[in-house]
Amino acid sequence: MRFYLCISRNIRTFISVKQQVIDINGALRRPGDKIESMQKFIDSQHTEICALNRTVERLLSLFSTMFNVSISQGTLANIVVDMMKESEPAIELIEHLLKEYQVVGFDESGCYTNGKLNWSWIARTSYLTLVFRGTKRESKVLEDRFGESLKNMVAVTNRPSTCFAIDFLDNQVCLAHLLCNLEYQNDIDKSQTWTKEAQDLLGEAIHERYQRPAEVIPTKSWLSPLDELLKQNLDHLRKEFNELKRGLIKCRDYIFNFLENPAIPPDNNASERRIRKLKVKNIRVLSFGSRGRNLSRTTFHH
Repeated sequence: MRFYLCISRNIRTFISVKQQVIDINGALRRPGDKIESMQKFIDSQHTEICALNRTVERLLSLFSTMFNVSISQGTLANIVVDMMKESEPAIELIEHLLKEYQVVGFDESGCYTNGKLNWSWIARTSYLTLVFRGTKRESKVLEDRFGESLKNMVAVTNRPSTCFAIDFLDNQVCLAHLLCNLEYQNDIDKSQTWTKEAQDLLGEAIHERYQRPAEVIPTKSWLSPLDELLKQNLDHLRKEFNELKRGLIKCRDYIFNFLENPAIPPDNNASERRIRKLKVKNIRVLSFGSRGRNLSRTTFHH
């Protein structure tokens, strides 16, 4: 099903664009038309048509090679559209169930949809994953989709301001993300010890949770050493260190929530793994491996 969902927009775009070019090619033969402007339109669509045409051809080859089935482009498009319709009840059910969960991981990444930069969003629990498209990277995208249910959720995120602007029940920042930032700063200046102390503190907290997976662990003994680190003057270091410290101060209350609630994970790695293939820098064209800067396409549930 996922395979069909991914290619549906490509197939329909291919058929639509190809039909436009056929119509304009016919119009070019009529006197009085603005031939130059029409030709520019055809040229602008040429790259996209070629890419989509390769996608269709390789999908048809896949069916022929793997299943020994010969089908037309129209049949392939109809299969995809039918699969999209068949999947709608399941998608609606997933969205409904997500609204009932108390802990949900969220992540977002840029993606190109029909040649325009959009945002792919993901909402994830241990058992459910919903990927959907948003035209903007703002809190309203989640508020429009999940509504009042957000007030009952603990959101696990990579501390984007987008999510902090939402009235969640509570937040948990991804410690894996923080540890990566600290490691980067540690590489910048290995002579300082501030980032190493912060890394050790976060690492020990994660280890404590793994050692006591079902217990409620008070956060006071963890917040105290964190506050001491955040009070330190880092002006003698590069500006990146103060920037990181200010970021930690902003999310200070959301760093150790996973200790008090065993249901909250200390990181958002599961959401990142699920959205990784959609990231703009790494996304592949649906041509089974070939890359193209302006040819990436992704289909999402609206």
